[in-house]
Amino acid sequence: MSEYSSAKPIQEEMGSRFDAILASGGGINPHPFYRECRSVAPIFWSKATKAWVLTKYSDVRRVLGEEEEFAVLYGQAGATIHGRTVLQMRGEEHRKKNAIIARVVRNPVAITGRIRQKVEAVSKQLIDTLLATPEVVDVRAEYTSLLPLTIIAWLLGIEDPTPLRGWYRALAQAGVENLVADPSRQAAGEGALHKFEAIIAPVIEEKRRNPTDDIISALVSADYGGEPMSAAEVETLCGFLLTAGVETTDRSLTSLFALLAQDEMLWSQLQSEKSLVTSAAVEILRYEPPVQGLGRMALADTEFHGVEVPKGGRVIGIIASANRDDDVFDQPDNFDVTRFADSADREFTPAGKTLPFGAGVHHCTGSLLAKLELTTAIGDFLDHFISIKVPDGFRIEMDGVMLRSPNALPLSLSPKSGTLGPSLRATP
Repeated sequence: MSEYSSAKPIQEEMGSRFDAILASGGGINPHPFYRECRSVAPIFWSKATKAWVLTKYSDVRRVLGEEEEFAVLYGQAGATIHGRTVLQMRGEEHRKKNAIIARVVRNPVAITGRIRQKVEAVSKQLIDTLLATPEVVDVRAEYTSLLPLTIIAWLLGIEDPTPLRGWYRALAQAGVENLVADPSRQAAGEGALHKFEAIIAPVIEEKRRNPTDDIISALVSADYGGEPMSAAEVETLCGFLLTAGVETTDRSLTSLFALLAQDEMLWSQLQSEKSLVTSAAVEILRYEPPVQGLGRMALADTEFHGVEVPKGGRVIGIIASANRDDDVFDQPDNFDVTRFADSADREFTPAGKTLPFGAGVHHCTGSLLAKLELTTAIGDFLDHFISIKVPDGFRIEMDGVMLRSPNALPLSLSPKSGTLGPSLRATP
């Protein structure tokens, strides 16, 4: 069956409305629509993506977590364009190759030691730059994207992250966001990938000769099946890590700071209760997840709510909808910084209830790194600024559907006294 031809009228309507949301590029707030879907059409067919779309928490968690039932997309719209990465690997191969990356980015000693020190140093440097800026600054361009980008470049052994700034977004846009196979997005992503590979290839060769304490050295020093990984496979994994290592932190921080800049009470609450920083990080991942949906392929005939999905059929699990399912979360459309006060750390593990990092064996290996970056950034902003506000005459607009956050973040930052050097501007 090539498409969902037996749809009920309400399901056909929801499919058309979803396709309109995709066509808007982020101009339509999808959350009211997803809430309606969970009640009247938890599964529907999208003609634009040629896939069944799922909106209930239980269904999305099943699709993302059940490796024997659903496979990560590969070589089609909505899949990463890097080639075959750890996401597409299964079984023993996935376990062993993912463990190589985990030894660097999930190592408890490194996370609490040298990686923490690097994240804190980079954040401090970026904060110092913000303190010296004019009254209004695009915080996304000057902080939220640069922090994770600088860290992932460092972990890959790339000294200068500057050339990577535009590439990781082009790679992401050509992958998860490109469910409708837009050829211009695909071409831009492929162009960025070729440029990245030209930079990373000599780094890989150098790390083979002189391995150090970074991800590439770990990859080239390991073997699978008695053979070292090829340069092409290492390049593919590095390209994937570049995108995955930046998008979550960048978009989550941008969305959170946008909320805090528009809600003085929320900002004041965090200022007075800094123990809630980790809970706030989890809540933004639930409330406005950076990756709002992921595609999978059914490995056998299956069924959701009386709708048959054949083997080989594409499904899209809407994480943004699952994370607001009132069967699971109380008052899910409210942003509550206290929601995870007693369970925040758990949410960065496969045992967590929220789904921003996926589920099951493909739960994001870099979730602890994301936690470190998010909490460091939130804490540093609270420590250095009295307030963050959207200046008069500026608007914050959301961008993207599957990858969603404000496209820019123009803010007026009011530094605390004692945070400024002699050459920096005074508090207004």
